[in-house]
Amino acid sequence: MMPLALSILLAAAPPVPTISQSAVLDAPSPTVSPTFGMVIGMSGDRVLASGPDPSKEGGSLGQIATFQLQPTGEWSTFKEMQSIDQVRRGTMVLQRLAFAGEQLLVSEDRRDGSSSSVVTFEMAATPSGWRQLSRLEPPAGSPEPAFGASLATDGTIAVVATVDMRVLGDKARTVQAAPKVFLFERIANGWKGLGFLQRDAAKQPTFFGASLALAKNTLAIGCPKAIAAAPHQSLVQGGDSVVVVYRRGSDGGWAHDGELTPPPHRLDYLGFGTTVATDGERIAVRQAQISGTGAEVLVYRRGTTGWVYDGELVPQVDIVRGAGWGITLALADGRIVVGDPTALTGDQMAGYVGVFARSSDGNWGESLRLKPSVPVTTSRWGVSLRADGRRVVVARPASEREGIVPGGVLVFMLPEQRDAPPIPSGAVSASDVPLAPSVQPSSPAPNAPPQ
Repeated sequence: MMPLALSILLAAAPPVPTISQSAVLDAPSPTVSPTFGMVIGMSGDRVLASGPDPSKEGGSLGQIATFQLQPTGEWSTFKEMQSIDQVRRGTMVLQRLAFAGEQLLVSEDRRDGSSSSVVTFEMAATPSGWRQLSRLEPPAGSPEPAFGASLATDGTIAVVATVDMRVLGDKARTVQAAPKVFLFERIANGWKGLGFLQRDAAKQPTFFGASLALAKNTLAIGCPKAIAAAPHQSLVQGGDSVVVVYRRGSDGGWAHDGELTPPPHRLDYLGFGTTVATDGERIAVRQAQISGTGAEVLVYRRGTTGWVYDGELVPQVDIVRGAGWGITLALADGRIVVGDPTALTGDQMAGYVGVFARSSDGNWGESLRLKPSVPVTTSRWGVSLRADGRRVVVARPASEREGIVPGGVLVFMLPEQRDAPPIPSGAVSASDVPLAPSVQPSSPAPNAPPQ
C-alpha cells in the first residue's frame, strides 16, 4: 500500500505526459547474442542494434542489424546483418559501438593481455549497408589491453579510450597511472592517428576516459575517482573526480576548454563522470556513489567565461531513482534524456526513460516519459538509449526466457519543444548549489601520434 505522505505528494504533483514508441525494430533473423539489442546506435535516419558476442574459434563474428527510415515514414531493414571479419580466437566483439555520419566504430576486446582494437566500417551499397574498412590500434610496442574501452565519433574524428573497465572474472584489471585517450581523423583512404590526450600523472587520473562524449568540436572526457569494482576485486581509487573538456579549433588542434567538478556537498560521490553526454553547449554528467546506491545527473553549460553548473535533473516524486540513474544519457533537441533500468515507478515495471527540459525560469524539469506499449525485458528498460534531433531510440534487449526475441530497439519521436513544468518540490535548481569552478582555456596539443 502506498504511504499516505507519498499519496499526497502524487496528488499535488502535475502529471508528466507520456508517449509510446512510433516503431518497433527487430533484427531480421535469429540472433546469437543472448542480450542482442543491448548495444545500439543512431545517426540521422539510420538505426543500429547489436549485442556482445565472444569468439571461441575466431573468424567472422557478431551481428549488427541496420534499419533505415524511408521517405514514406516507414522503417526498412537491411536483409543481412553485418559481422566483423578476421576476429581472433578468444576475442569479445560488440560490447560497445559508436556511430555518426557514415562511420561506425566497433570494440574488439582481447583477453590475452595483448592490445585490443577498434574495427571501423563505412556505409556502403551492400546487403548489410556496411563495408568493413580497417582496424584502429595503439602504437606498436605500447600494449593497450583495454584499447576501445570507451568510444566516440562525430563521423570525422574517432576518440578511443584505454582505461580498463572490463570484468574478467578473477583476473585483475589493468590499472594505469595515466591512461591515454587516442584521437584519429577520417581521411580519403581510412583513418590516421592524430595523437593522444593524457592527464598529468601527478593528478592520479586512473580512470581518465571512463566515459566520452563528442559533438560540435567539443569533447568531454569523464575521469571519476573510482568505478565499480569487478567481482572479487578491491575498489581502486584515483585522484579527484573531474570531467575534462577539450575543444577543436579552426586549425584542427585540440585545446583544453575547462574542467567540471562535482558540487562541494557531493564529494562523497566517487563516480562523478561515469557517464557524460554533450551537444557542444551543454554537458550532462552522471555521478554515482560507487560504494552505495545513490546516483545523480548534473548539468553544465558553456558560459561567457567558461563552463558553469546549471542544475540537477530530478524526476517527479512518483519515480524512485535507483543505482542506475543516468547510466545512459543523451541530449535531444535542447532536452536531456535519462535512462535508469533500476528506477521504481509505483506499481508498474522497473525501469525509466524520461525527458528533461529547461523552462523559461532557468530550472530543469521532467517534461515527458517514454513508455513502451510492447513487452520489454525485465530490468532492462532504460539500459541504453541514443538521440538525434527529436528522435530517440531505446534498447529492447532479447530475452529468450521472457519471449522477447530476436531483440532490437524502440523508436520514439519527441514532440516540439515546450517549456518544462515548474521544477518539482525537493529538486535542486541552478541557484541552490555553488557553481563548479570554470577554467579558462589553454592550448596544449595532443601528444605523439599513433603509428
